Amino acid sequence: MDYKIHIENFDGPMDLLLHLVKETKLDIYEIQMSEIIESYLNYIQSLQSLNIDIGSEFLLMASSLIHLKSKMLIGKTNEEPDSEDEYNITSEEDLKQKIIEYEKYKNIIKDLQELEEKRSEIYTKLPEHLENYVTTPELENTGLTAEDLLKALQNVQIRLHYKEPLDTKITRKEISVKKQVLKIRSILQIRKSCLFEELFDVPSKDYIIATFLAILEMSKSKEIKLFQKENFESIEVEMI
Repeated sequence: MDYKIHIENFDGPMDLLLHLVKETKLDIYEIQMSEIIESYLNYIQSLQSLNIDIGSEFLLMASSLIHLKSKMLIGKTNEEPDSEDEYNITSEEDLKQKIIEYEKYKNIIKDLQELEEKRSEIYTKLPEHLENYVTTPELENTGLTAEDLLKALQNVQIRLHYKEPLDTKITRKEISVKKQVLKIRSILQIRKSCLFEELFDVPSKDYIIATFLAILEMSKSKEIKLFQKENFESIEVEMI
């Protein structure tokens, strides 16, 4: 037999046995174990002639298989095992079961190795206090914080809620931020300044959101200025 495999490719003698079984491309219960034993012994013998430092566990398995083969030849394979050693193989069925169990463990190890590789790509960071990094954002060119604008928007929602008619009819009308920017711009071109809540004259959630985003966009582009004359007073909007 022409052996092209090397002993370093196997983790142990069961690995070699499993390889020899798979080479047959048959179900393990359809294989003559005597042929697998013969292949194993021939392989170990060929390695001995090339390398005298073969692992002792491979030779121990070889001796166990020789013992099993001798019992198969004389038809005595029902002896009770003397110990729990993995190489104490008492019958052909025992050998098949050990190879099947070993293959299961090999597959589990493969899955665990893949999970380990995936986990190695994940980096974690210990929790820490973020108090030193917490700052209250200040809107550029306004002197106001995001919290100030949020309170003003909540007040607008409360005021508009009371202006809603008792009987309402739902209609589908799209309101864009761009359209609201044009509307605010036209108001400020005439009045120069107005109160924040005066820009919200329709009690509709879509309208309120679009108007609020329009105000933020115009403030960001430095087209308008948001300010309070005194603390807790209404926010004013002024064209720059």
